[in-house]
Amino acid sequence: MSGFSAQWLELREPFDAAARAKAAEASLALWVQNRGGPLRIVDLGAGTGANLRHLAPLLPVAQDWLLVEHDPALIAAGEPRLPTTGPVLARYRRADLVAELESVLAEPVDLVTCSALLDLVSAEWLDRLVRIVQARDLALLAVLTYDGRVALEPARPLDGEVVALVNRHQRCDKGFGPALGPEAGIALARALHGAGDQPLLALSDWNVGPEARAFTAALIEGWSAAACEIAPERAEAIASWRRERLDDVAAGELACRVGHVDLLRLPRGERRTP
Repeated sequence: MSGFSAQWLELREPFDAAARAKAAEASLALWVQNRGGPLRIVDLGAGTGANLRHLAPLLPVAQDWLLVEHDPALIAAGEPRLPTTGPVLARYRRADLVAELESVLAEPVDLVTCSALLDLVSAEWLDRLVRIVQARDLALLAVLTYDGRVALEPARPLDGEVVALVNRHQRCDKGFGPALGPEAGIALARALHGAGDQPLLALSDWNVGPEARAFTAALIEGWSAAACEIAPERAEAIASWRRERLDDVAAGELACRVGHVDLLRLPRGERRTP
């Protein structure tokens, strides 16, 4: 599976937290309050536990979290930050989500969560997830799924080309088969609609100001590398774009908006809106 460093996850965590769709969180919290606790949660591709750290304080019941992660380095970084006492308990399970999705979701679970995962997965894998969620009538909260929209301010002539190459790269195999990339959020919503659900789909864009130099520089570096992998014949032009954009970052002159979507599916017969 495609991996991410603990350093990158730490860098993006505050931007993720600010971007999350408040309507989805409010609907989830109300459902949790109405059903009562305790709540059993399985977090897929949990990384260092950012989803737990963000969501747990918003859910007004006792919680038992299973954090599913394959990368031992991320588990090692996340385990010391897990709650060990009180109303929120959590533990990691190391598992390969390609081979073991059905196994990890055979655990007792009321709510399945994932963050920044679905744009990495294939249509076939997503169908497997939807079948499980539907068959067991589970709540599902999938947040921060990249949807391909990027706006940089001020604009530069090569922005559109680089973003298009990045979006092509997003569709490469990330370990789950050919990735859905920017289509993942809509693909999940359509699959749930087709099965009779009415999921809540809402924007959860990163809005990054020019003061966020380290984060924006990491984005530029990552996008440049991805674009060069897709179009090595354009490496010189992409390198020029990279240098120009990093100069903008250093001068505190580059802001960006990166498109994501959040999706919430609640069990049938238990749905409430705030």
